[in-house]
Amino acid sequence: MVTEERWIAAQAYEKSYWQNLASQIASGSQSQLGWYAWKAKMMEEHLGNRLTSQQRSLVNVLEIGSGPIGIVTFLNWGNRYTLDPLEEFYAADSTLSKLRSQEVKYGKGGGEKIPFESGRFTVIILDNVLDHVHTAGQVLKEIHRTMARDGLFYVAVNIHTTWGGFLHGILSKLKIDRGHPYTFTKESIRKFLSQHGFAIKAEFINNYKEAKAEDLRSSSVKSNIKAYTGLSEFVYHAVCSKVD
Repeated sequence: MVTEERWIAAQAYEKSYWQNLASQIASGSQSQLGWYAWKAKMMEEHLGNRLTSQQRSLVNVLEIGSGPIGIVTFLNWGNRYTLDPLEEFYAADSTLSKLRSQEVKYGKGGGEKIPFESGRFTVIILDNVLDHVHTAGQVLKEIHRTMARDGLFYVAVNIHTTWGGFLHGILSKLKIDRGHPYTFTKESIRKFLSQHGFAIKAEFINNYKEAKAEDLRSSSVKSNIKAYTGLSEFVYHAVCSKVD
């Protein structure tokens, strides 16, 4: 668990990010968050045939830490819900809120206390969230509680190499990387999921060398430094089932 002060700093960073992005969208200098549609398509590919078309049309699906729009906005599925601590801010921003779907129920809250009954959801999504939260273990505990016995948990999180994880842990504690209170490696995220009652059914891991090369090509000095120091992040995706 990170301190309350550390989590508040991370939320302030997150809010600042979305305020800046909303301004860019309003001015026409930034596309309208098309990566959500891309992420939704990728998630469906990762799930494969684990849900039939009929099941997808009937499921209750929850996305935790969805941001202003969320992956669920681009899923043609049954009952779709989101949960995000910054929901009031997103809803009040006309640029962000107009990109939403009326078919999705957007809610305020954190994953540490999910306001739904046990076993409610067939699918729970946690995409690029676990390293941002206040209490990561409690988030997974609540996901386990609210997930149906035969449900699926889809998680994506930025990870580091062993060396990169060591460095990032120092930067996080020093609040140099304000937006990411937690640090994960491939080994630690696998262990963390298992410790909290999840069995990994499939995993998809992006290539570290490709992530490093992209950081080297970037015009951002920060990205260049990440590449040279071994701090380049790459994404870990997993489809998990619930273990009682």
